[in-house]
Amino acid sequence: MSKTQRKPRRNAGKQSWRPKPRPGKKPFIARAEARRRAERHVLDRIFKGAVVRDGAKVRLGIYIRADWTAKGVWVVYKNSEGVGLKSSDVVLVCKSTGSVLYEGSAFDEG
Repeated sequence: MSKTQRKPRRNAGKQSWRPKPRPGKKPFIARAEARRRAERHVLDRIFKGAVVRDGAKVRLGIYIRADWTAKGVWVVYKNSEGVGLKSSDVVLVCKSTGSVLYEGSAFDEG
């Protein structure tokens, strides 16, 4: 076959570059795989079962920036590990575009 007749190679899947366990040796995980696993663990811990509320019905102490209002956002409450009186950690998501507008404290302690 000439170069012009060869079929282009398809990109190999993600499975092909991951290290395979070696017989007789301890299995190992690459640095990138460790990062992915840690990221998944943190995301599952923070957002699994998270409460989502309408921004118009929630008491927010956040200074409203740009051209969004409380009526135009969804408020996603992160699951907190500690028990006590503290402000909620929230992520504000725009209802119309789906973009994240704010992440941080809701300033709703008390």
